[in-house]
Amino acid sequence: MSIWEKESDKPPKLTSKDVELAEATFGVKLPKNYIKMLKKQNGGYLKTDAVRVEFTNDDGDGYILLDSLYGIKPDEGVMETEYYKKEWGITKDNIVIIAGNGHSFVALDYEGTTTTPKVIFIDTESSQIEFISHTFEEFIDAMYLLDIDDDEQDTIHLPSSDEIRELALSADIAEVSKGVYLWICDYSMPKDEALLFTAMERVYAEGSEHQKVEIASVARMEIENEGIIDKKFIDLILSLLQKEDDLDLVIYKEMIEEFLN
Repeated sequence: MSIWEKESDKPPKLTSKDVELAEATFGVKLPKNYIKMLKKQNGGYLKTDAVRVEFTNDDGDGYILLDSLYGIKPDEGVMETEYYKKEWGITKDNIVIIAGNGHSFVALDYEGTTTTPKVIFIDTESSQIEFISHTFEEFIDAMYLLDIDDDEQDTIHLPSSDEIRELALSADIAEVSKGVYLWICDYSMPKDEALLFTAMERVYAEGSEHQKVEIASVARMEIENEGIIDKKFIDLILSLLQKEDDLDLVIYKEMIEEFLN
């Protein structure tokens, strides 16, 4: 499921050359899930606005405020890491800055590695550097929505992979359809699993036209955004749409085929 807040102005699409440039510049491999996220949207505002941490800072005790992440484009986003370091007096080496407003930053820390960075918090005013998580995946899991007005922590529940799989296995076709939709949207879930394929076939065999259109729409979007590149998945959705005569489904099939060609 996407963590990006829907924006009217979409950032430029992430390309393979952007990723190659960033990794060559920093001499590292960026986290796979970070790249998958940026393929869906190349930086911008998040559905959440805070991250749970185990330290106290100016934002509060046990959390930092974070409502956006950088994308990757030449001289923009993470590529401005060296500029930010110089501008704000950051002396920490082996980092790639992925978020921040000047007074504080969040960065991937590649000290001792080029492939599996930790995530750290940097307070430029106090020179405080704090550990946030061992991996980027743990960092994403720690995101939530902070209701400042009520002084309460109101979390947005993003279904876990186990919960999505349970939906896909349900006897209720509405739950199966929901599970397939969430599975396709979730950048971290593999798109080549037999369970997903079986659930998709059930939706197109037993589901309503609305459910079929919803699955076709999100599949088309993910394929065009290169969030899904698995050939088995693409072949299956096209074969399922081939059997449908609903105009919306026919159009989605043609759009996918046009993109692939």
